[in-house]
Amino acid sequence: MAMFLMTISHNLRNRLIKNRFQHSSQTIQKYFHEVLVAMVNFSKEMITPPSFNDSSNGISNRLRQIFKRECFQNVMAVCDFDMIFRFVVVGWEGTTHDSRVLTETIRNPQHNFPMPPSVDAAYTHTRGFMAPYRNVRYWLSDFHSGGKAVGKEEIFNQCHVRLRNVIQRAFGVVKARFPILKRMAPYSFTTQTKIVMTCFSIHNFLRQISVVDILFSKYDNEVELESDNANQNQNSTTSSFFAASDQEFMQQFRNQIANELFQVFG
Repeated sequence: MAMFLMTISHNLRNRLIKNRFQHSSQTIQKYFHEVLVAMVNFSKEMITPPSFNDSSNGISNRLRQIFKRECFQNVMAVCDFDMIFRFVVVGWEGTTHDSRVLTETIRNPQHNFPMPPSVDAAYTHTRGFMAPYRNVRYWLSDFHSGGKAVGKEEIFNQCHVRLRNVIQRAFGVVKARFPILKRMAPYSFTTQTKIVMTCFSIHNFLRQISVVDILFSKYDNEVELESDNANQNQNSTTSSFFAASDQEFMQQFRNQIANELFQVFG
């Protein structure tokens, strides 16, 4: 376990692990993969989908983020406001469009997708998914540099991104803790997907046991992280997957929320 954790947390190669623990390369390789299999099984306990229909549990407003990293995977994840990941899908190539990951996940009943209500602008604004308004300011940096939100659309977007900031922070912790995600060793793609899932599992374990941790302390408060502004302008490919009536319903619902927010903050 120690060899495994040093490998993924410091992104060390077998030669350095061999020198540190005085084991052969074959032994290191063997136990790395044995522990990796065990950690994938462990993830089933650490990453448990929420029920968005049960508002009494305080989980009715969860957030989702798609991320592409240097290990060239497209990973879709759901986290809660405690920065605990509740749902993770791995195994998609980094070039896969975000919306395809979403639609294929929804189509596959084995995934038991929890349908979080808040999404970014890369997705169709439809029943069950509330995206921000397009072509108006959205990211926190936009409001800090450009002044107070003006109009109902900007006020809504500012509230939306403040809620969604939690998943930006959660991913920030995972990236900082596991540099292997930025520069993955030349493992097979299957092994890489298992490593990514393991990183999320360890993150959840540390968060749930309330360990005193410098990274959690750093990211516990709202911070400005890198924005995926490209997603703000890309066209979603999920429109045909959802009924037009559902999209119209959600547009009216978003406008209703925006009008109420404007009355309070405008």
